[in-house]
Amino acid sequence: MKTAVVFVHGFTGGEETWKNSGEVKFSTLLKTDAKLDAEFEFFEFSYFTKLVDFFSSAKFQKILKAIPLVNRIPGVTGRVKVNKPIAQLSEQLATFLSLQLGDFDEVILIGHSMGGLIVKDHILNYEPGHGPKPVGYVSMAVPHKGALSALILGPANNVNVKELTPLSEYCDGLNNKWTDQKANLPASLYMIAQHDECVAKESALPFTVPRASRVIVDHDHTSICKPFSSSDLSYVAVQKFLTDYSYKKFMHVVANGTGLLSKPDYDKEIFVLKMIVCDIGDKGMSDAKNCFFNAEIISKAANKKDMKELQSIQAKVLSLYQQKYNACNVKKLTPNEIFAEVHAEITAQDSGVLKATADYINFLHKKGLLHQLANNLRDDVVWSDTTDFNAIQTKML
Repeated sequence: MKTAVVFVHGFTGGEETWKNSGEVKFSTLLKTDAKLDAEFEFFEFSYFTKLVDFFSSAKFQKILKAIPLVNRIPGVTGRVKVNKPIAQLSEQLATFLSLQLGDFDEVILIGHSMGGLIVKDHILNYEPGHGPKPVGYVSMAVPHKGALSALILGPANNVNVKELTPLSEYCDGLNNKWTDQKANLPASLYMIAQHDECVAKESALPFTVPRASRVIVDHDHTSICKPFSSSDLSYVAVQKFLTDYSYKKFMHVVANGTGLLSKPDYDKEIFVLKMIVCDIGDKGMSDAKNCFFNAEIISKAANKKDMKELQSIQAKVLSLYQQKYNACNVKKLTPNEIFAEVHAEITAQDSGVLKATADYINFLHKKGLLHQLANNLRDDVVWSDTTDFNAIQTKML
């Protein structure tokens, strides 16, 4: 199923927020990437936001409706609308996601300026089952610690201007909650506009953000969300974020879906023959085959970065094997006992020395990496010092 991507504009923004000078929307540019178009569906969330909301207020609308003739002019009178606090706009976003995008399991939220604060509030208050789960957050020139321009340019009675003022109670509280929940937040990208006239660089980051999760692009506060083409680094940053998420989602499917795939019997593979000549039990061999299969699948699907991590883990697995094998030999344990001890050690170190940065690499893959190393006619990985390689070669025929 596709993942929803929702754009949320900022203070006094709207549909025009995402359009470049050629009237091309950010989402339209993203959809020109065939892979993104196949994996994601794009939406915009809009809400009422004005610098001055008096003319749509209940008081002014009441006056207009009382004036003869004027109240008959189409469009002059209308529904009452006033600026609302960010927390209420967050609830409106939650309603939109729940009712309009309820069929989606996951959503990536892209917020510009105040829109990024609305998104943060939603993520922090998200209740599982109430709309798609937030799995990604893109912060575009968002005033996490307030914006001085709000204090200088905005009318003092505007509720959002008060919230956006540096060190305001709301802005400060929201950022503190965000910082406290740092370990539980969805994957995030923080985009800083190099020439931002509204949000200082220090405010565009909620806390110390790793370099890999932040970018500075050659834009101002409003142009950052209006990329002119697919070569614009503002576009490239979002495109890469979505592509990376899509890859990780695919790898989770690969890592967890092998049980549904038919597996080769591997009976002529050397790592299996090494177990056979050492009389390893059927259950142990079955587990080894399954782990080998998982390691083969994940290795073939991995990108360059993950492949390097798998190779690093494999080297550690080999080291653990050698240490445990040597200790077991001193105790004169049987091949079956050595086999069990080695695999127990790998499982025990799954979240220790073998911990992977990619959460879809699990202990099954790590045990499988050992059997990949055993799949040759060398004695790098064996279960007995007296392994009969002649017998193995005969069984290979």
